[in-house]
Amino acid sequence: MVSSKRSYVQQAFDEGFVCVFPTEVAARSYLVDYALHSKNQAILSGRAISFDTFRAMFLQHEAHLAPSNSLVRSLFVHQVLEQGLPLTSLMNPRYPEARNRFLSYIASILPSLKQACDEEVLSLLEQGMQRDLILLYQQYRQFLAEHALFEPRYAEPSLPNDWDASKRYCILFSDTISGSEALYASLGAPSWLSMQPTPATDLATMEVFGNHVMEIRTTLRRIRSLLGRQVPAHSIVIGCAAPQILLPVLEEEAALYDIPLVIREGRQALQYPSGRFLSGLQEVYDDQFSLESLKSLLLDPDIPYKDRGLHHRFLARAVDKSIVHGSLKAKDQFTEMLKDSELCFWYRSLKQSIVDIVTASDIEMLRRKLNHFQDTYFRAEQWRGTEDEDVYSFCLDAIDHIKVAMEKCSLSTYPNLFSYLLSYLQTKPYVPQQHKEGIAVYAWPQAAPLIADHLFFLGLDGEAAATVERPLAFLPAHIHEALRREVDTTKATLLCACMGDGSVTLSCHSMRYEGHLLPPSMFLEEDALLYHSHSPNLCEDPYLEELQLYKERREGTAAVLPSQRRFFLQARRTSLRLRKDDYTRHPIPRKLVSQLKEERSGRAMLELSPTKIDLFDRCPYAFLAHYLYKVTKEEYDVERVDHLMIGNLLHLVYQRFFSEIVDFNPALLGHYRERLSTLFDDVLTELYGSEGPTPSIRSWIIASYREAVAAILGQEAKLFSHTRSILFEQELAYEMGDLYLHGRIDRIICLNPPDGKRYVVIDYKKGEAPMTKLKTPLDSYQLPLYRNLVEQVLDAHTSVAAYYSVREGRYRCLWTDENSEEALFGDELLSERLSSLAESVEAGHFMATPSKKHCSGCDYRSLCRRRFATR
Repeated sequence: MVSSKRSYVQQAFDEGFVCVFPTEVAARSYLVDYALHSKNQAILSGRAISFDTFRAMFLQHEAHLAPSNSLVRSLFVHQVLEQGLPLTSLMNPRYPEARNRFLSYIASILPSLKQACDEEVLSLLEQGMQRDLILLYQQYRQFLAEHALFEPRYAEPSLPNDWDASKRYCILFSDTISGSEALYASLGAPSWLSMQPTPATDLATMEVFGNHVMEIRTTLRRIRSLLGRQVPAHSIVIGCAAPQILLPVLEEEAALYDIPLVIREGRQALQYPSGRFLSGLQEVYDDQFSLESLKSLLLDPDIPYKDRGLHHRFLARAVDKSIVHGSLKAKDQFTEMLKDSELCFWYRSLKQSIVDIVTASDIEMLRRKLNHFQDTYFRAEQWRGTEDEDVYSFCLDAIDHIKVAMEKCSLSTYPNLFSYLLSYLQTKPYVPQQHKEGIAVYAWPQAAPLIADHLFFLGLDGEAAATVERPLAFLPAHIHEALRREVDTTKATLLCACMGDGSVTLSCHSMRYEGHLLPPSMFLEEDALLYHSHSPNLCEDPYLEELQLYKERREGTAAVLPSQRRFFLQARRTSLRLRKDDYTRHPIPRKLVSQLKEERSGRAMLELSPTKIDLFDRCPYAFLAHYLYKVTKEEYDVERVDHLMIGNLLHLVYQRFFSEIVDFNPALLGHYRERLSTLFDDVLTELYGSEGPTPSIRSWIIASYREAVAAILGQEAKLFSHTRSILFEQELAYEMGDLYLHGRIDRIICLNPPDGKRYVVIDYKKGEAPMTKLKTPLDSYQLPLYRNLVEQVLDAHTSVAAYYSVREGRYRCLWTDENSEEALFGDELLSERLSSLAESVEAGHFMATPSKKHCSGCDYRSLCRRRFATR
């Protein structure tokens, strides 16, 4: 009586069979297990083979014929579609631009055409589908004959003439292999071949969790407990259904729990940095050299560029100029707006190199262009000595595979060859050659027949756990399953997974981002489901235990992770250590105060502008961070709607307009309106080029502001008729004791030209005015300081101080008479603020003033940390 997988397999080995396993992984696994646990302690490697290898022994073909493969099939489909083969049922002729999307689909059905063209199947199809399948099959057979190729799926298995019948074979777990029965029958049920289905076993309990994160974390806590009991990692195996969804989460969570994983299936080559470089080139081309795609390519730290400083300069310049995208044309926003000859030359060279790679149509040209890119932009060592060196070699080897396939198909060129290379690499996982220690993770159903002391199978919902061979999946669903040649091995595979020599844990989850999921029906029928509303081992979670300890200050039961211990000890030396130089809570030393001052007229003076005063008023520590530490906010993204650039545009339009007209005459409003529109168009082209930032955003800017800028004319006619604009973007400054006050005023108007001294100071705001009246505390000291500067430097009176809001289309005057209560109140508040600010600076008082209002949107929160909690 066979009681375990080990005894089941060892019995076959001991009886002298050459054992055939579902996969190569299973074959190697059981060879090692037999050598470790059997009494013989050794076995020949040829005693275990995979079913695919075994079946290939009986596929007879002429020696001069080469097998077809996925590359050859796709190239064949490309050829026949180029020649105009009418496949109206497989492709919609009204949408020829979608032809490339159908290419891979049609190529995938070629191996199954022989079965599909069976008379019984064809009779159930529509006439158009029958004609297309027969025509495609005939063309493919003719193509194979002309190019000395054969399709492995068309070859019927048969015994070779020199077959050694004395060697006995046994197909183990035969009921989990969809093609085993068909092969056995086609060989005539020979006596030297034995079929051994999975031994009868009890159905394990399927644990059902609420979601996949709960399922994964529960499993990892169980594995963490095993490792804590000194269970070796090689004794634990994880099987993962739906790996595209679960594997990224599993890897991320395992890193948090200090669990080493080894993904045996491997990832796509394009997911490694060296493979990501290739897909990045295509993305830049497809996105027409957008800034975002260039940033992804040029800032990737794993790509061995030789001149990263130049990349940073180029991208910083593009951000500064609000360049959103380029184009495939010779000229684009980068060449027109960078205004830097070195960067323009470098960009043109890079652009041409990428275009040459992506548009290459023959193999040798593609190789030359890739080599040119590497020689020009990469360091000499490139990825040498890293895993990515092997991955990149794997990708370049794929070019050789395509070359061989093209030669077989008598093709010298292929359009968009680089794109074809990427689509091929998407189907080829790269399996790392370096062997790492850790817990092996296999995809389902590859893991089902494996042996280990502790087996964990994740994500086994009804859909993900299904193992159904569908060779004719392209046929309509109304055709019976038997005619579609479907073979369902789901039940046998699940029973195989339930059978183990140690502990076996099966689990699934009922909800994922895609929606609700159901467990396999056989577990429901056998009442073998265990539902978890909460994880059963939360008390073993070191992170949850850490939060409980922090909250309740009690002794915990979970073992601390090495990473937690390491992070805490590091934090005690850094962020948790009490610091004497924490200037968010203590004054700065006097020697640092002097660094905030500038040498003027032989004296150390504190420079103050409206921006500096308002920042200090908001938070002294933010002032310190910016003006002593020199911490500045860097922009890394270009906003689709760059409000700063739009503000500059509006300022330039008004500056040029009022400097042209000088005296405002209400009788010329019509002319003024036309001139404003013309200036708006000129400045827009000057800042954004002829097409920037994008067609849609350009249209939005014009629609939003071209007419809106003219709203100022009505306000000017109402408030400032027959006045003269005398100064624009005027910088004013003077010394007041140990303070050096300065500011730049957008526009100054003289109310009584030509020689009068009653002035208006105006500041333009694209949005709303920061305040509409003077009150304590002031939201901004800008206009009161401008009044002070005008009086001290220009020896004039500020009769009116106003913000002009483009959004509101109106002026917001803070006072309209130089001797009004509002104006005098502003003078008083400014004087008090300057005095208190100077005293605070001299005393080194730059402590933070945390509050919801002050800290909201502050650029220095990560430095200040006053509103952060450390746990």
